[in-house]
Amino acid sequence: MNASSSAQLQQLRDGRPEELDAHLTSLQRDFEAGQRSEQELRAAFQAFDVGDTDLSEAFGRWLETCVGSYVAHVALATWLHRRARDLRGGATSDLVSDQGRRGMLHHLQQAEGAARHATTLTSNPLGAWLVVGNVHNAYGCEVGSDDIAAQQYPDWYAEPLRVNPHSLALRRTMLTHLRTEWGGSEEQMLAFVRQQQDAGLLGQTDIQQLWGQYHAYVAHYEWMFRKAYGKALEHARLAADLNEAHAELLFALLTEQNHPAPERSAALERFLGALERHPENGLWYGQAALIGKTDILAPHAQRLGTVLRGMAEAGDADAASVLGVLRQDAPQLGLPDPRPLLIQARERGDVGAANLLVFLAHKDRTLSADQKRDHVLKAADVGSEVAAWEVYSSFGAYRRQFGLDDRARYRYLLRAADAGDNDARFALAQQLRGGFVEVGEDGVLRPVDTPPLQESLDYARHLLGRAAAEGHKGAQRALKKSRETAWDAKTAKRIAVGGVVGEREASRGGRPWWQWWLMASVATGLLRACATLTNGGG
Repeated sequence: MNASSSAQLQQLRDGRPEELDAHLTSLQRDFEAGQRSEQELRAAFQAFDVGDTDLSEAFGRWLETCVGSYVAHVALATWLHRRARDLRGGATSDLVSDQGRRGMLHHLQQAEGAARHATTLTSNPLGAWLVVGNVHNAYGCEVGSDDIAAQQYPDWYAEPLRVNPHSLALRRTMLTHLRTEWGGSEEQMLAFVRQQQDAGLLGQTDIQQLWGQYHAYVAHYEWMFRKAYGKALEHARLAADLNEAHAELLFALLTEQNHPAPERSAALERFLGALERHPENGLWYGQAALIGKTDILAPHAQRLGTVLRGMAEAGDADAASVLGVLRQDAPQLGLPDPRPLLIQARERGDVGAANLLVFLAHKDRTLSADQKRDHVLKAADVGSEVAAWEVYSSFGAYRRQFGLDDRARYRYLLRAADAGDNDARFALAQQLRGGFVEVGEDGVLRPVDTPPLQESLDYARHLLGRAAAEGHKGAQRALKKSRETAWDAKTAKRIAVGGVVGEREASRGGRPWWQWWLMASVATGLLRACATLTNGGG
């Protein structure tokens, strides 16, 4: 995020919608008059592609103050699309939590509604159509090979292309739509790029970027899904040569395959150079690569620290998290202290930053138990399933320190289970089967003491199934031992609920719960790159 974008976001937060609206409307008018490029326009709206969870009221004030504002609707749609991505999380689609899936679909629908309404409010609503395209990318490929050959494309591509025949952004969004892992294929992507090259509507630089994106997507699929590292590396090299934004992919692949240090160091040089010129591209594959192998970082430490700190100060929570992990794992590098930046990211609702602060707090021997619990509760309140489970399982201490009521315990249990914590799924399922809690129509978990309802048994079975599929031993045993009569309210017997607090330690080798975020963080960048809904860097 650049200084201009930060200023726009601050105007929104400060409740200055008229000033913000006038600025963006002026940019939109200049774009429609041919005096601004699509890159400049997209960069302006990129300010609202942030993970802040508390902007609803600010957007509401903007829409109420500037009725019928095109730019307000596009900004809102951009933010809603980001919220959908964040709620989905970084796991592959089969591991997305119930809460994540519901939240993603809800926010995608809201984003498309706002964006489609925006298309009626100005003469060239390119920015709005791009949001619609990104929403449909999240649903999966809707275009077949015959459609490409006949140039029969969906309205979110065809309509704005008539007005913007030279748009690279539209073509990049469509190329993303055709990714193999989303239901398209390498052949479809290749046919599309060749079609654009033959049409002659893009300049040489833009065609080069489109080819770079094609090679990056092929490399990603061959690496992540087929484990065909030779082909992946071949395409990653081509992608990086065509567009420096893909130097990150090349660096990550070389690192993951443990190529010789000089080769990895040279790739890191290219990656850092690209980040210095375009920090707005952010970190995707590079997170895992930087954290996973630190042996080549020393010669680049000062440069790396400067780049990451600058990105973090501009609002990039991933950069702050990488700084935090490297400060812990490689203190000899002398990287900047990330804690103030992580706290800012947590205040904006970033779960990863909140989890890392919990880890750092538990490693800090100068902090009291009360101070450590404060970090845990704040992480739970921004949506960390790990922290929410800890609050539930150690609720007595949190109730005494923070004055929580008894219902809060079940609120954190539901939050942890809904967000995907398998220990919480197991615990909640057993509580439901025992008739000790019910989930009301309002989604609130309430303590009861009655035979379980059919809805409770259905939900319990679903929770155990999700946890068992992800390797949770307790859930697997519970399902294996149960008979079909256990899932019918007419014949089910209430079960006794035993201790589940130690389930995490029992299933994960006895490590303290708070250590698992750091261990998982090595894979975070790769998972996010695998699941991301955006168009990719550059």
